[in-house]
Amino acid sequence: MATTASIIHALVLFNLLFKGFCQCGLQDITIGTERTSALVEGKQEWNVSFINTCKCPQQALVVSCDGFQTVEKVSPDVFAPVGNNCTVNGGRPIPPFATVQFLYAWDPPFIFVPLSSQVNC
Repeated sequence: MATTASIIHALVLFNLLFKGFCQCGLQDITIGTERTSALVEGKQEWNVSFINTCKCPQQALVVSCDGFQTVEKVSPDVFAPVGNNCTVNGGRPIPPFATVQFLYAWDPPFIFVPLSSQVNC
């Protein structure tokens, strides 16, 4: 009986530790926008970085982008509109502590807000 109780306690502890390790979500996606020194067709160029600060990969990242405009071509493998939102990295996983970047040109800079992602622990 003591062995069964020990196994149950070990499983509960393991479950709590595993869930604690994987408490990642949208709060672990950092979005930065920096001005570059370039102008494209008279519009300021911006470098956007999506950084996964989680210990686990995050995939299927969707951000708000309703009204986003650019005169500079953006690869749909990196950033693509889907309705009023946009997918990042083609929906592929963003590894732990990795960055996905793209350039666009428009004024004023656009503010992207993460809406959803899937954590892969």
